Amino acid sequence: MFDKQSEEAHRRDAPLAARMRPTGLDGFVGQEHLVGEGHVLRTGIESGRIPSMILWGPPGSGKTTIALIIANTTDSHFSAVSAVGAGVADLRRLIQEARDRRAMYGRQTILFIDEIHRFNKAQQDAVLPYVEDGTVTLIGATTENPSFEVNAPLLSRSRVLTLKPLTDDEIRIIIARALADTVDGLGELDVVVDDEAMAHLAVTSGSDARVALNTLELAVTSTPPDAEGKRRITLPVVEEAVQHRALRYDKAGEQHFDLISALHKSMRDSDPDAALYWLARMLEAGEEPLYVVRRLVRFASEDIGMADPQALVVAIAAQQAVHFVGMPEGNLAVAEAAVYLATAPKSNSLYRGYSEVADEIKRGHNDAVPLHLRNAPTPLMKQLDYGKGYKYAHDYVEHFVEQQHLPDSLAGRRFYIPGDQGYERDVTARLAALPGGGGSGPCDGPPAEPVGKETDVMSHGHGEPVEFTVGELPIEGELHLPAGEGPFPGVAVCHPHPLYGGDMNNNVVVTICRALVAQGVAALRCNVRGVGASGGHYGDGQGERDDTVAAVACLSSREDVDSSRIGLAGYSFGGGVALPVALGDERVHRLMLVSPALSDSSWSELEKYPRPKLVVVGGAESVVPSQRFEELRTAARRPGDYKLVPAADHFWSGFEAEIAADAEGFFGQWPPDEAGSPGNDIDQTVEAE
Repeated sequence: MFDKQSEEAHRRDAPLAARMRPTGLDGFVGQEHLVGEGHVLRTGIESGRIPSMILWGPPGSGKTTIALIIANTTDSHFSAVSAVGAGVADLRRLIQEARDRRAMYGRQTILFIDEIHRFNKAQQDAVLPYVEDGTVTLIGATTENPSFEVNAPLLSRSRVLTLKPLTDDEIRIIIARALADTVDGLGELDVVVDDEAMAHLAVTSGSDARVALNTLELAVTSTPPDAEGKRRITLPVVEEAVQHRALRYDKAGEQHFDLISALHKSMRDSDPDAALYWLARMLEAGEEPLYVVRRLVRFASEDIGMADPQALVVAIAAQQAVHFVGMPEGNLAVAEAAVYLATAPKSNSLYRGYSEVADEIKRGHNDAVPLHLRNAPTPLMKQLDYGKGYKYAHDYVEHFVEQQHLPDSLAGRRFYIPGDQGYERDVTARLAALPGGGGSGPCDGPPAEPVGKETDVMSHGHGEPVEFTVGELPIEGELHLPAGEGPFPGVAVCHPHPLYGGDMNNNVVVTICRALVAQGVAALRCNVRGVGASGGHYGDGQGERDDTVAAVACLSSREDVDSSRIGLAGYSFGGGVALPVALGDERVHRLMLVSPALSDSSWSELEKYPRPKLVVVGGAESVVPSQRFEELRTAARRPGDYKLVPAADHFWSGFEAEIAADAEGFFGQWPPDEAGSPGNDIDQTVEAE
């Protein structure tokens, strides 16, 4: 009786994180790739067949909890030891007990070694023979890479299971359970945590459930009840508990995009001081460092390119450093890369050249490879003159030979025009020294214009300026009509607020419009007011919504546009504007959102739109975590409405063809009679698609 009372008292006095530790898989949060239905660890636990394993993951991700769940659900005896204070003598004692237990009762022993990376080679070797002969089943837990910290023989006899850092949403679930639990949690204290405090608690936990729960407990116990008996946990209370001021930052909202824009433009303008400042603003506020490094890698290619090819090497090295050492140690590697990129010579020649090539491929004939450049691995191909006449460059002086490499329709075109900065000066000199100036012959036209210039925005149809007013505010835009006679289906395209050139000439907006016109759909793009001028979607966004409603009305009122076939497309913050407009405006019969910057509640509103929709998101998790997006897709009436492009980032650079294909497929196959009730829209679209 006294032992039981002592055990209960010990549990009451334990930290909240220890009290809330689940004893079964049903209460475990996170690591779905291991403990989800049908996955390796759950299957092993439920079958009772537990292999030796090394659990590798960051602090607070659930390694010890998984070990204790195994202890509670298996028939094996569970012996635990921490490498912090144990030695070889302790291991030998536990192994001898395991041997006796196996001989006398035929019962298996699971040996759990926490912080196994702290054992030296001799200590790890002491366990090896008994893991090999099955005397014990080893479960080791480590925060360090097992490849470097665990002996190779022991590693080869164990499965390495990698635990992922808990997401903010998973941390919130754990906190919510602790607040509701009246036995082991804080449920009896009537705690109310406001949204800002909850968000700050999740971010500052560093994906560590233990830190989050113990910080919560400190905040609650240090807050007296108010007159209503409630303990109200506000942001200042949590800041005091974690001793860390909450920086103003929203990883999925305007601050996220404003700061990455400031960093990018500071580096482009060769300002290392500003680059360091904006970088630190993001990292110190809890931004995912690999997201920042991905932007640095893109910058190295887009804004520096061949002016300093080493820039890409430095950016990739920063990515590897962050991945290897983690944060906060990796922050200096990212800072070094940012300063290097800011001080490097600049050139966008590579970006302009590739953009011109990509545009040519989309619009051009895509001619066959010239015969002399083709591979001829079979006799038949040789008979067809594959490879005939090809000149092997290394057989010629300077290892250079003049011959045509582009298709006939592009002979003489120049796409890459090197600049006059850094290494590109050497490139220019080398090409100039070659017969014919290098490349595919002399340039027969001016260098390619940058993507987004009005001279090359729309190659199909014609555009006309339009202007409409919202109150006294004039809104300018451009309407592009397909060739032929209308009335045509029409789509208004909402752009993001001014970010990375985010006006109506933004590359995603232009790509969508070009695709629509090519498919016989009228496209209206316009400059709605900037987020900063009106409070924006993350303020109240009413101004942008009014502008978009006016754009839909402008499109619907035209005689050359079929008012019964009006669609709306929104990109980034434009998506956050387009969704509420589509929900409230019966004229909108189709909705396409590209990387929409939506709040949590707005993501839940998507399924309320009853007509055909398409939501396309890049996999960089800039607007929504991939796991959350998969949940939305799985729960949707039509999962095909949701598309994830894993390799694309928020700006879709290099993935314009993907967006164009999606826009063409969604709006270009619009059935002529698709109009009327929302229910009819859905039925017809399901059949058509």
